[in-house]
Amino acid sequence: MNRKVCLVLFVAAACGKKGGSASAPSITKADADAANAAVPADLKAKVVFDVQTIEDKLGRHTTKYTVVAPKSWKKGFMPGELEPNDTDNLGFNTSMVVGFDCDGDCVAKDWAKASDKVYFSQYTSGKETGKVVKDVKGKNDRLLVFANEPTVEQNAGSASVTVNGQTTTTTVTATSGTKGVTIIHAWWHDGDSRYYTCRATLNEGAAALADAFEKACAKVSVAED
Repeated sequence: MNRKVCLVLFVAAACGKKGGSASAPSITKADADAANAAVPADLKAKVVFDVQTIEDKLGRHTTKYTVVAPKSWKKGFMPGELEPNDTDNLGFNTSMVVGFDCDGDCVAKDWAKASDKVYFSQYTSGKETGKVVKDVKGKNDRLLVFANEPTVEQNAGSASVTVNGQTTTTTVTATSGTKGVTIIHAWWHDGDSRYYTCRATLNEGAAALADAFEKACAKVSVAED
């Protein structure tokens, strides 16, 4: 059995190629404390970060992510995903997820280019409605913070109503998407067969937690069997 341990920091990531090995310090309580310090006062009763291990199993292959995450959150639908309890009222679709991507075959590639295509370009190109708050590119990682805005379609059809034989037709305005913050951190090592991601989707009820989740996603330990 080969084992790889990888630690990624905010501006740089370092890990061995798949099948190799490298040592890295553990994610510690100090990392959780840093995230907790960034939680707004009115949300501290709802969101408390601690150090957790999230497993993603694919056949005989298991990837273990040690990460700082809200301790009360439950396992989500997707592998590597955590989401708040319904009673937390943190907004529909709010979640945190860790994982890896190969963009096709899992062989060594230009991961900066691949991760841009898969995760970042939709935000930086204007395809997604909102504003890029932060886009930091390191040699082996990238961090994006994006403030989402709903998409408003002014002419989404029409609606008619008849009262006393008089029909009135009005133009319908439709709104799609939700206001909030998206945080994406991708990291890799040259020659690796995949790259890793930590993503937080914070809808309006959780948008104030952006700084805390940025700290949480900035440092993740990955072990593969």
